[in-house]
Amino acid sequence: MANIYDGAFRTILNDCRKLIIPVINEIFGETYTGEEEIRFFPNEHFLDQQDEADKERITDTNFTVFGKIFLKKAC
Repeated sequence: MANIYDGAFRTILNDCRKLIIPVINEIFGETYTGEEEIRFFPNEHFLDQQDEADKERITDTNFTVFGKIFLKKAC
């Protein structure tokens, strides 16, 4: 059974997508502006088993934040 935090995080992702960037900034110390593209990937996978029916596995959330890349020059 999923815990309450899993449900809260899924609610943020599904219903309040504008809050994703502030949460990432706070948790990971990032400085995203909110203008970045967020691309979500499937988190439901079917396990192919030879002698049994396929099983569904639901994994954690999977997304990528696409933004500007800043390169630092070495001095």
